Parts: sequence; structure tokens; C-alpha cells
Amino acid sequence: MMENDSFLTVNNKRFHYIWLRDNCLSEKSRHPTSFGKLYDFSEGKEIPKPKFVELTDRELIIDWDENPPHRSIFPIEWLMTYAYDRNQDDHNDKHKEAQSRYPKEVLWNRTLFESYLSEWENSSVGVSPGWKDQLFRFGFSLIHDLTPQEHQDFLTSIGPMLHTEAGAFYDLEFKFGANDLGDTCHALTPHTDYPNRDYPHLLMCFYMLKNESIGGESTLVDGFRVAKDFAEKYPDYFRLLAETPIQFRQFYQDWQYFYTRSTPIFKLDDSGDLVGITFAHFHASNWNLPFEQMEEFYQAYTTFFKYLKNPDYQYCFRLDKGDCLLMNNNRILHGRKSFDLSSGSRLLRVGYLVWDHITGRDNFEQYKDLYLSK
Repeated sequence: MMENDSFLTVNNKRFHYIWLRDNCLSEKSRHPTSFGKLYDFSEGKEIPKPKFVELTDRELIIDWDENPPHRSIFPIEWLMTYAYDRNQDDHNDKHKEAQSRYPKEVLWNRTLFESYLSEWENSSVGVSPGWKDQLFRFGFSLIHDLTPQEHQDFLTSIGPMLHTEAGAFYDLEFKFGANDLGDTCHALTPHTDYPNRDYPHLLMCFYMLKNESIGGESTLVDGFRVAKDFAEKYPDYFRLLAETPIQFRQFYQDWQYFYTRSTPIFKLDDSGDLVGITFAHFHASNWNLPFEQMEEFYQAYTTFFKYLKNPDYQYCFRLDKGDCLLMNNNRILHGRKSFDLSSGSRLLRVGYLVWDHITGRDNFEQYKDLYLSK
């Protein structure tokens, strides 16, 4: 261990004293069951300083120069988990491990995805552990032969449903005077759901209750693969769609809501990597863009839209009764071919969960030993 006026070093990792005091694990500084911080470092007149420091094989012990006296004890495992002094080649970075526990994304087009079909179909009957791997690799997962109760129990095991105007679920079927284009027999071009609202990252859950109609095949597109190819050929257009907010709108007569949201089509993180797509042509209307920019934006938008409608990027299939389709709404765009209403009825149950319920449950299992007494 090495000490400095403002930090100390443990196992080649530097920790500032103010960070250590702020994150003290004692019950006086952190509530024992909610784990919320009780200590407020902004109330102090000076930056926290240690009076005594001891490093053992298992713990870092610090007595702080405070009145009344206060002691912090940090398990070395805890310190290494939350160490922030690291570089890109640090393979012990637990933050990266939390992300890398999921299978690597496969950015697919139709040809590539069809090469995985035999593996896919063999693992998709009933709820099995493989559904989550499929979801993270391909952006969606398809599970066959679920009863309505099995479907509901499965979703409940993931987390609570997100309630919309219709409640926990909405049954999508043909309706006269439809509130939503999905309640018609028209084709739906590839889109993400709820582009007109500031919802969090969603897991979409489709469950086919009845499908007796001719037509209505489902269409899926890997938005990340399309965006990658689009950016390589049209980098200026990609940049324009990533930097320019446009308006997505939804007017509900029955529920008496009018939603509008301004957002770019491509969402990038601080490193410039694509992390989300927002797109629904039938909700993109009345754009409020500078006059001088409008024509160029339409060119970029149209070019990207044609990519999405290109059959080479689309996986088309029929959802049958009992099929459950899960989709990453930030990555996968879904659509539907038109169907013949006179040939039979089509009833699709739609629900949503917050994506964090998937990752949060896994995080709990990975990190619970750092919070709960053994």
C-alpha cells in the first residue's frame, strides 16, 4: 500500500480519500438494508483525511480524522470491484465483466440469420434458458407453444409489466375506427414502438392468441446491422440522422391523448457508438426543421428507409397461436404484411417490460455478495 496526501494505492489501484469516505460501508454512513448513503460529504469544511490506515490481506481499514471518530472498513474484493483507476487493457474491470457476461451481438441480415435457423428452431420450443442468449445475440427471441397462462407467468418472472393507456396488455386486432394503425389490416413498415414518448429502453413482448387470416406475416430487421451498412456507404447521411431531432407524433381519439417527441433516429453514446434506433414512418410527421435543411434531411431519411424495406435485411415468418416473440426495442424494427380480414381473425397480445429488469436481475445475482452478509 502507498499513501499520498489525497489518495492511497491498493493492489496498484489508486483511491481518493474523498471517494473512500463518501462510499464508506458502515451503518452510520450507509443504511444497512436500503444501502442508501447517509453520509453527506458536502457538509464537511475540509476534504476528508485519514488519521490511521491499515491494509490486511482481506481489508482496508481507515480511521478518519473526524470528531466524533469514525472508522471505515473496505473488503479488498469490494475495492477491486468498484476500482475506477483503470485502463482499457485492464481485464479485471468488473464493470466490463458485467456487460461481457452476455453473448456477443450477431449483426444479421436475412442470409446470415437463415444460417442460424436450425440452431434457433431446436432451442425455441417452450421456455428454456436459451431465450436470453438469443435475445442478446440477435436482438429477439422466439418461443413456441405457450399457453396464455404460461406466457403471463413467464413475463412475470422477468419483471412487472409496463402499463400503458390499455393497461398491462393490449390486444391488437382489426377494429373499425382504429386508434392505431396496428388495429387495421394494412401492412406495417419496419418500426420501433413508442417513438413518440420518452419511455425507457423497452423489451417488447408479442403473444399470438389467434391467427386464422391469410397474410399478416411478421417482419424483423436488425437495425444495428442496417445502420452499420448505411453508415459505411452514406456517412454524411448517417451523421445527419444522428444529429437532427425530428418529431414523432400519436393522436389517440379514444384515450384523448396527443403525444409528440423530438429525437434523432440514431442514438449514439459518448464514444460515438450506436446504442439505439428510433423509427416509425407512420408516426414521423410535420417535421420542424430549418428550411435550408429540409430537402437534404428527406434524402437521408428516404435512403435509410429504403434500407429497412430491402428484403435482403428482413426475416419474415408467420406467428402462430402460442408463439411468444420478445424484441429489443432499441435494436430490432418489426413490421407486418397486410392480411385478408375476410379469411379469418388475427389477435395479437402486446405488452412491454423495462429492459433494466433483465439486466438488473442478472446484476443482483452477480453483486449480491458485496451487499448481503454471508
